[in-house]
Amino acid sequence: MERNRDRNRRLSQRPRYPRREPGVKKQFIKKFRELIILDLLLHGHPEEDKPSWSKIPIAQVLTFPDFVLYEVKCNRDSDIKVQEKNTYEEFLKQNKLGDVIKKIDYNDLTNTSKALILPLLEAEVLNYEEEFINFFNNSTSITPRMHSLKLLPGVGQKHMWEIIDARNRQKFTTFKDISDRTSMSQPAKQIALRIIKELQREGVKYYLFSKTQKYE
Repeated sequence: MERNRDRNRRLSQRPRYPRREPGVKKQFIKKFRELIILDLLLHGHPEEDKPSWSKIPIAQVLTFPDFVLYEVKCNRDSDIKVQEKNTYEEFLKQNKLGDVIKKIDYNDLTNTSKALILPLLEAEVLNYEEEFINFFNNSTSITPRMHSLKLLPGVGQKHMWEIIDARNRQKFTTFKDISDRTSMSQPAKQIALRIIKELQREGVKYYLFSKTQKYE
């Protein structure tokens, strides 16, 4: 009897961790996935109603080429920096990042993250130029009335047919080739703006580039 009481007492003293809600998928980042640091909240979220000593240091990050936003535990004693870029595995090995806390949307970003995300996205779109050129060359209709090209900001019916006619004559090879042969002057920026729209989630029915909905 005494042994059972001791065992029950030990069990009751174990820390209780919050359970995930039923149907909510545990979030993770594949170790080989590249990511970039958008902002560091080394003292946790300012609006979080906890003592500062108990708050978890957080990094807001963007992964690519799946283009998903996460909040991840970070080590405040490391030399981690905003705009630092590496694979998740390397960040783990260097003890700069830890476990994923949760996947987030654009509206969860800090002002610093929101200010950085467009130029950083444009740079990453250029790094994956070949994949996006394939989109311009091979994109098709999503529905009888909606072509995937028209989901890009600033592309209407006229621009859509202009792009389709140009690629039918000769496949695009670079972003410059697109801007030279059509009236689309900044294809990389328009793709980046579409990714931000998909990360905002509101009113988005079709996802071309971000896997943020798929990972739920």
